[in-house]
Amino acid sequence: MTQLAPIKRHPYWLLGGVLVLMTVLAPLLSTYATSLAQEAPAAELGAAAFNGPTTSSPITMSQDEQFIWVVNPDDGSVSVLGDLDSNPRVLRTIRNVAREPQAVALDTGVRAYVVSPPDNGVTVLRVTSTSPFNAIVEKRLTTGAEPWNIVASPDGSRIFVANSGQDTITVIRTDNQTIVGSVDLKQSDCNIGDKNRHFQPRGLAVTEDSSRLYVARFLSFTKAGGVQADDLGKEGVVCQLDIPATITELPTVANVVRIDPMETGFRIDKDRDGTPDATFAYPNQMQSIVIRDNQAYLPNIAASPSGPLRFNVDTQAFVNVLDNAATGTPADAPDKSINLHLGARVPEAGKERLFFANPWAIAFTTQSGDGNAYAVSAGSDLLVKLNVDGNGDLSFTGGVSTTTYINLNDPNEPATSGRNAGKNPLGIVIREDKAFTMNYISRNVSVVDLNTDSVERAIRTTALPLPGSDDEQLLVGKEIFFSSRGIFDGGKVNRLSSEGWQNCASCHFAGLTDGNIWSFAAGPRKSVPMNGTWSPHNPDDQRLLNYSAIFDEVQDFELNIRNVSGPGPVSAGPPPILSPNHGLIISDTGNIDAAPAAVPPLIPIANAGRQQLTVTLPDSDTAWPALDAMKEWVRFAIRTPEGKLTTAQLPAGNTTGGLNPNDVSAGRRLFFRAGCHECHGGTKWTTSNKDFVSPPAADRIATEAGAAGVVGAQFMPEFLRDIKSFALGTAENPIGDNVGAEEKNDGGLTAIGKDHNGDGKGEGFNTPSLLGIYMLQPYYHNGACETLACVVSNVDHRTAGLKEGQSDPLQSATAQAQLVAWLETLDADTPFPVNLSIERHDIFLDPPRVIKGETATIGANVKLFGTKADLANLLSDLGVSAITVRFQADPGLPSADVTITADDFNQDFGQAVITTTWNVPANASSAAVRVTVDPGNEIVEEKKTDNTAARQIRLRNPAPDRTPPTVTAVFLSDDDPFNDNDAITVSRNVQVKFRAEDNAGLQSYCIVGYRYNVARRFWEPLSCTFQPLPAPEEDGSFIVEAEFHPTAGVIYAFVWVRDTSGNISRQPGFDVISYTPSGPAPLRRNDVIVLRIPLAEGQEQVLSFTPVVGDVDVAVFDDFRNPDANRIALSANNGPVCEEVTLVGQAGQPNRFQVEARAIVNSVVEIKLEPCGEEDTNAAAVADPTGIHAGPEKPIVAGPPLRAAIEDEGEDEAGAGTIFLPLVAK
Repeated sequence: MTQLAPIKRHPYWLLGGVLVLMTVLAPLLSTYATSLAQEAPAAELGAAAFNGPTTSSPITMSQDEQFIWVVNPDDGSVSVLGDLDSNPRVLRTIRNVAREPQAVALDTGVRAYVVSPPDNGVTVLRVTSTSPFNAIVEKRLTTGAEPWNIVASPDGSRIFVANSGQDTITVIRTDNQTIVGSVDLKQSDCNIGDKNRHFQPRGLAVTEDSSRLYVARFLSFTKAGGVQADDLGKEGVVCQLDIPATITELPTVANVVRIDPMETGFRIDKDRDGTPDATFAYPNQMQSIVIRDNQAYLPNIAASPSGPLRFNVDTQAFVNVLDNAATGTPADAPDKSINLHLGARVPEAGKERLFFANPWAIAFTTQSGDGNAYAVSAGSDLLVKLNVDGNGDLSFTGGVSTTTYINLNDPNEPATSGRNAGKNPLGIVIREDKAFTMNYISRNVSVVDLNTDSVERAIRTTALPLPGSDDEQLLVGKEIFFSSRGIFDGGKVNRLSSEGWQNCASCHFAGLTDGNIWSFAAGPRKSVPMNGTWSPHNPDDQRLLNYSAIFDEVQDFELNIRNVSGPGPVSAGPPPILSPNHGLIISDTGNIDAAPAAVPPLIPIANAGRQQLTVTLPDSDTAWPALDAMKEWVRFAIRTPEGKLTTAQLPAGNTTGGLNPNDVSAGRRLFFRAGCHECHGGTKWTTSNKDFVSPPAADRIATEAGAAGVVGAQFMPEFLRDIKSFALGTAENPIGDNVGAEEKNDGGLTAIGKDHNGDGKGEGFNTPSLLGIYMLQPYYHNGACETLACVVSNVDHRTAGLKEGQSDPLQSATAQAQLVAWLETLDADTPFPVNLSIERHDIFLDPPRVIKGETATIGANVKLFGTKADLANLLSDLGVSAITVRFQADPGLPSADVTITADDFNQDFGQAVITTTWNVPANASSAAVRVTVDPGNEIVEEKKTDNTAARQIRLRNPAPDRTPPTVTAVFLSDDDPFNDNDAITVSRNVQVKFRAEDNAGLQSYCIVGYRYNVARRFWEPLSCTFQPLPAPEEDGSFIVEAEFHPTAGVIYAFVWVRDTSGNISRQPGFDVISYTPSGPAPLRRNDVIVLRIPLAEGQEQVLSFTPVVGDVDVAVFDDFRNPDANRIALSANNGPVCEEVTLVGQAGQPNRFQVEARAIVNSVVEIKLEPCGEEDTNAAAVADPTGIHAGPEKPIVAGPPLRAAIEDEGEDEAGAGTIFLPLVAK
């Protein structure tokens, strides 16, 4: 299994010194409705212009209405439907198109254009034949950060791309598929109020004559005089651009349409005088815009944040309308707009009452005159039917309180249950008397008969996860997050909100934020972006939850499901009696018909793992606990938005809206110089780290008991940081235009966030994550700032991390702008903040057995988490010449300081080795050794709690034999017979062969195994205990069995031996082997399998990585000893497509190959020592390794482990028998 293949000759391309291993583009064979047996030129497949306006959508129809294209975000593919007249079906699913494709547009010829937010660009697909159907990826274009939507002009000449993270609209000409340029909306008149606002363009539409482009701003900002948490405080914006006749010219801004809040039609007692008051809502989350005749329609999740916070007033289902969309000056048309929820108040006969959560798309049966509209309710899995008249007015089909809906996910109907259920529809197209909806969660398309308003069938576009897999659990969690209803095992339905009113995504778009400040029980609180709940690089690193640390588990949000989205308890109590008909947690007895006695946040019990409703997906026999599955989805599957691109990252000719890379570099340095990482450190960019297993100890909980009129909620004060932000943006604590929400909760009580009762606790807020911060406005708990420029202008905030006596490095406008520029780029791939640390295992002694009355060396491995450049800059900016490391040994060494610099670390995320001399006392039996990094606290770090390590040393009497044994050779193999040159093992059970010498005789051995822990960036050791040596082999060597880490990747084995006098070898021998399991290997998001394979000249090894689920990328470096090794190969397909690399030993090269397979999402991968199979290579294309997402440029780690720890019976009690051995180098 592990023999390396003899040298073979395969063709490969050498581009600029980089070996690019390309996936074979085999023909994609499938059936299509039309006939064209051979590849045809564009003229043969081309046709006339579209016969109406166009809109951005995840599902779209060709101009001849013969084919429907739909994106499949979960596996990076695009499906094409045909036979639309007789038997609609999938003709081809084109794999390996893009990561998380979100929208598709078609020109009038042979090309489809697919946007991918994580790829920061557009994939161009070219249809090469239509019978059988075949399409290939023709090219990939980098357009800007986070492109979410795309639309073609009806004349087919242009493609427009909304780069949500770049604030630009990119124009692509279709005659040669090149970028004309981009329009910067951030600096345009459309960005009303403040040019520093993040416009975040989203919904796109083009008029039928291709003269006007409409762009919807996704989230709303405060209007003039408005404040946060106020129904009337914000406004929506739509930008209208004129499209020039000349294709080489860019569109120009012509008009800006402001959309005001409008009355919802629902009432609530706002002032608590006993009389219900009118409520208002402003448009928000405007994902799409659709033009019909002279009107434009914007389905959206409108927000009504004024307290009190109740499910039936906080989010609304608006379709806002603009007049004069095609001709004249476009304007807000509130009289033509509608709140869909009003039409759900009285359902049609025989139907249950369901509200229409999250309108996401809309389509019309006619383009003028009277007709019908069908709006997609993404949260409720419904298609909502409306009337539309010749003036563009929308109305319900059955009067002011009733309208027809079509249930895409009805468990009681065969056409809409099980595999046919349509879950989370996000897009719609109408063709004659049929509608087709793209259903994200269920991964299918519902076909709806508009004559009967019923679902005809569902068409599967991509496969569901394997039953029982982690991927299946994540899909269940996603379903719970994006559903306002829920269908559960045991016949339970509609538990996630009151009558389907809202879901988690109503306030957390894609798990992020809706940009609203809500009047919660704790006070005014922004919808917290959930991408920073766990580190994307360490799924065991969790932030405390909510701005006031009132929750410690995602499962605590069961309270929101019951009390915010649901109707609340049956009885207020005390104690409250919970409803048995809402929520996911059930009675602790397991009775699904009974409610739990309580759902307490924090204490006295944990809510994770409690008895709860389960969900079983179609064709599966695994019943997943629903609430726990949602927690896992939050933990693993919420993607942090890509950071804004610099002009250096954007292609030549399309740098408009790009950041100055020099400003970005300067801003990063200023971030560390100002000590921002003291609060915003770590891999999730917050130092709020849950350090306990729920529930927390009672003495860690506080309240504001004794303070009159103040919220009485429990919170964890140790997680709060005070930057004087309580009541920020109000008259009490002014900043900018004072748009911050008043510090009152939904019941009128004063919010927590201040030490109201004077007990020294409660001042400040739980530090938020900075991951993707530019996309996640507004800022602060109460929305006091709507721009990052406002945040860094806050002196109290920006100086909170400074050292005593340090001047403010952010006083100047230039410095503030540079910091903002860098923050706009911050995403999950941004290099982490600096932290120095030391652990007990990092302390070593030489000799390992310390002798009384003699001299010994105390050494330490100081770990750097971060880059050497950042550390060097930080030291320079703080005026610190070097890092002090203090050694202490009691007795015998009161204090010895040694200094190191950034250059002393062996690599980024590496170690620096330092030593000092210790005169060991002759009359002591033990000693305490302590090592402290930066004892004077001169350096600003993520945390200081890991800067000291200590251990107890037993001191030995001199022995007659003082000569230690030596280890002369070590080999690893799983082959039979033993293969000294084995490079790869398919089992974690490996034989270790070693040779050792000693004059007095050898007694025992110890093997320390290592694997590389990517989350913590260090070599993780296995424990080691000395074992008796076996009988030697004929050649004098010893062969023993060893079991190593169960995770795939490189294995190091360090062998130590002890002689009969107790002396231990001062240096071990070691060998390396790579473990590639014979079965599928799980790989968490952003985790990396590191393989190290040395080859002789002429040897060759093929490796393939096939994701059973998920997506992996593979990079190869030429020397695993060198931190600056060259990347020589890359395979970066999209979705579950095989990745293949070929290693060839060449003359004059290091030939020490390091292969790194990184999981883009949670994945299960099969590693084989053979090429990809034919099916795997039938992918559409290979990612361009020169692009933005081309994988790592340098290896994640180089060189062997630098420390070893072994167990020795009879060592000190305090040290648990551990001997710490000196560093080695090979």
